[in-house]
Amino acid sequence: MPELNEIGATALLEQLGALGLAAVRLDEDGGVCGINDAFQLLTGAAPDTMPGVALTEYLEAVAAEHKSYGDGVVYRFASRKGDKWLRPKRGKAQATGVVTFTDVTAEWSMLGKLVASIEVRDRLMRDADIGMFRYSPDDETFHFSDALVRRGEALSIYRLDDIVKDLHPDDIEKDKQVRDRLTLQGGTATLHLRRRKTDGTWRHTLAQFISGRKLPSGKFEIFGLSQNITELVDARDQAAIMHDRLEIAMSSANAGVYEIDLRSSERWTSPQYQELAGPEALARHAMRPFGMYHDDDITAVRESWERCLRSPGVESIDARLYRPNGQDQWVRIFMRVQRNEHAVPVRAVGLMLDIQEEKQAELALIEAKLQAEAATVAKSNFLASMSHEIRTPLNGVLGMAQSLVNDGLLADQREKVDVILESGKTLTALLNDVLDLSKIEAGKMEIACTDGELGQTFERLRQLFLSKAVERGLNIELSIAPGMPSMLHYDPVRVRQCVGNLLSNAIKFTERGTVKMAVSAEQVEPEKWRVSVAISDTGIGMTEAVRSRLFTTFTQADATITRRFGGTGLGLAITRQLAQLMGGDVAVDSEAGIGSTFTLTFMADAVNEMAPVKSAEPQFPAPNEATMKRLRGMKILLVDDNAVNRQVVKLFLAQLSPKFVEAVNGQEALDRLHDEPFDLVLLDVHMPVMDGKEAIRHIRASAQGWRELPVIALTADAMSGDREKYLALGMSDYVSKPLDQRELTAKIAGVMDARQLLSDAA
Repeated sequence: MPELNEIGATALLEQLGALGLAAVRLDEDGGVCGINDAFQLLTGAAPDTMPGVALTEYLEAVAAEHKSYGDGVVYRFASRKGDKWLRPKRGKAQATGVVTFTDVTAEWSMLGKLVASIEVRDRLMRDADIGMFRYSPDDETFHFSDALVRRGEALSIYRLDDIVKDLHPDDIEKDKQVRDRLTLQGGTATLHLRRRKTDGTWRHTLAQFISGRKLPSGKFEIFGLSQNITELVDARDQAAIMHDRLEIAMSSANAGVYEIDLRSSERWTSPQYQELAGPEALARHAMRPFGMYHDDDITAVRESWERCLRSPGVESIDARLYRPNGQDQWVRIFMRVQRNEHAVPVRAVGLMLDIQEEKQAELALIEAKLQAEAATVAKSNFLASMSHEIRTPLNGVLGMAQSLVNDGLLADQREKVDVILESGKTLTALLNDVLDLSKIEAGKMEIACTDGELGQTFERLRQLFLSKAVERGLNIELSIAPGMPSMLHYDPVRVRQCVGNLLSNAIKFTERGTVKMAVSAEQVEPEKWRVSVAISDTGIGMTEAVRSRLFTTFTQADATITRRFGGTGLGLAITRQLAQLMGGDVAVDSEAGIGSTFTLTFMADAVNEMAPVKSAEPQFPAPNEATMKRLRGMKILLVDDNAVNRQVVKLFLAQLSPKFVEAVNGQEALDRLHDEPFDLVLLDVHMPVMDGKEAIRHIRASAQGWRELPVIALTADAMSGDREKYLALGMSDYVSKPLDQRELTAKIAGVMDARQLLSDAA
């Protein structure tokens, strides 16, 4: 009988192979004892592989892998025709010792794709923070997917009460109404729910509900998806806050925003922008590029836009918007162009800011500045004119008085002339103070520093004021602190003016005692020295109330001071302002009835003390006898519209016995120069018809050989500039009025130098 079974099993194995069915024959012990050709072809197994091995062990040995599938196992075999998945089938053939295999490759492949798609779906849902849930209304329980419970320990079921207790109070009723409707009536719903987190904040979810199968109880199951939208809600809320802030800021600043798509030319503007621009300007802009702006500003705005297209930065410009009534509406425009990865402009964003009030204030400030400058110019012109008008007669008074001194006067006559000279000098000093104050206020006062000996400057000042002090029974003591550099770089003229004012006041307000001048210097940094000059007196002193207004212009202690001592109250004001221009100041320490100490400070630069010492003081040395003799008989063209001034000049130069030719304006002077040659021209600056400035330009530009002709300016306009300004005009030198005989003679000798006179050449 066994032989028949074995013969039958072998025949069956061959028959199955002929039908293309893979099969394996088993012996009585269940071990593999044969395979047919179909099995060999599908699996690539050899006929004599592992005979007598149990079927499961055999399949695991020859298969590439195996998987559980349903109630059984499937095996993957790798062959030249590709992978095959086979499933053993034990049926009726088991009695004959034959096991057949079913090819489930297509089924398994489809199942694998389904599993893969489910895995992808689950991964996407996890990444999107989306989970699934099922709700059973009969027992009021929830079943959640892993995505919804992955933050904690997963439970098999969740009770409704446990879920509802974490809901936001405002969401509990909405959630109940949706559940009741869907479980009783079916349908779908969407809810935005808030659930409290462990840290007390709210987790926002968007839940999609749909009714499922109807339960025996008559109620519907509910299925759904729940997505975490907390970040989206937070971003939306933050954006809303930022939007509100921006709206408030733009409304407060009256600013508008606009965007332009440079590819489609589509334009978006904010409501603030539209309100600021105005309907008329926007309508005009729609018809004409840049038409929303004032006609006079369109070109500038277009150029700014073109610069913006070329630049990666922000472009800004101020312009006026178009208004049909012609009124100005000033705005400030900020523009920036955004570019793609190829650096091609794709989008423009901008901001328009209302600056009408700012611009009006700016324009008003400019107008006020222009008016102030015009007032300053008018003031300067007035002072220059008044200076000229006052100095001209003053020049005649002092000139004639100086001339009388040389006429051999009697003692009582000389005393009277000295009074005239002293009064004239006082009036000149007052005029200089007023002009200096005006220069300082107009910002035209310049500090001209030069190398000089401070000790020499202060000693000369002491000598200058000593005679006045002696007349009042006083003495002036000068002390210079040891260690002070002998040479410094400073403005000797302004230092002398400041110290002179302080010395003059000290002498004037001191009836007995002494006046002391103490000089010291402190090095504050390399090459920089702070010089202090303390002027002490034993005079009338001052109270605190007086000191508080001491440096105000035209102010003295009280009216009795003016009546008793005289003065204008300008000296100290000018002194302090000059000191501040020199980097210092003036301080005062005083006690009524005891005396006062004024301390002047100013900055000075160090100099090379090995260099030759040059006097910083202006000198007008009288020409020696040889020079005076050489200049006798010179031919002078005297140009001045004032006859008294001409007479003063002739009296001052009488000792040179010159030959004078007179002219009353610049044009007449040019005519005289055309008629005959001259050794020297004395040229007044302010004259009718043609003034001295125009005349010197013609003289220097003429082809008549006048380029080297000596020309000395005679000026009564102390506000028109200093020596350098007149030299720049072409003057050889200048002399200010009222004229000083010694200065005029020295200046003539200086410009003539070794020039040969016309009389000598003849």
